[in-house]
Amino acid sequence: MSLSILYGADWVFWEAYNPLQFLGEQKVVFDGLNKLILVSEGVTELDFRVDVYSAWKEWVQDPNHLNAGFVQALTAVGGDPLPGARSLGTTYFLENGWRMRTWEGDHELTVTGNVFTREGDSIFVPTLEPWNIIINLNTSTLVETITLSTTLNTNDAELVANSVWNATIQGANSALDILLSVDEDVWNYIIDVPRNQTAQEKLRKIASKIQDIALQ
Repeated sequence: MSLSILYGADWVFWEAYNPLQFLGEQKVVFDGLNKLILVSEGVTELDFRVDVYSAWKEWVQDPNHLNAGFVQALTAVGGDPLPGARSLGTTYFLENGWRMRTWEGDHELTVTGNVFTREGDSIFVPTLEPWNIIINLNTSTLVETITLSTTLNTNDAELVANSVWNATIQGANSALDILLSVDEDVWNYIIDVPRNQTAQEKLRKIASKIQDIALQ
């Protein structure tokens, strides 16, 4: 079998990226004759939505209209709106006997995304030669995602800020009233008597310690 036939007779998909062409380099290639999604050599991580599903949709739309003649490889379900500004998470299915095969060589591959076969078996078939290969399927048990239905403009943000500062949090006093009543010299108060440290000095010590921990 020639490579031209294997890759759909369209080298545009496997060349270096050119904005005047259709695609750039891909992490997987599609063998339509054998119904295989082949992971490119050296790849160790796949985001199924981006690296496989989106790539397949573009592969099907090749300029020569050859790849669309193969049986459908993938479907996706989900994204439907749910009550409470939520949407159903996306799950992908390998269809019509399509399977994945990783590259030849010892390696570990992580696939992120909810991916299944219709038949319920593994989405991967063995490599041509025996290798020490670990495949991690990083799936999610969450079937819902939160949908943001509103956006805040400058006026909205100002209203929120005013509501916070004017909220009554201590008797009849607002948050702003309490803040304004604080002694302007409060940062110079000695709060650590043994070390003779002011509030300002103490806060700086804490901030420095947090920064040191973060840099470790």
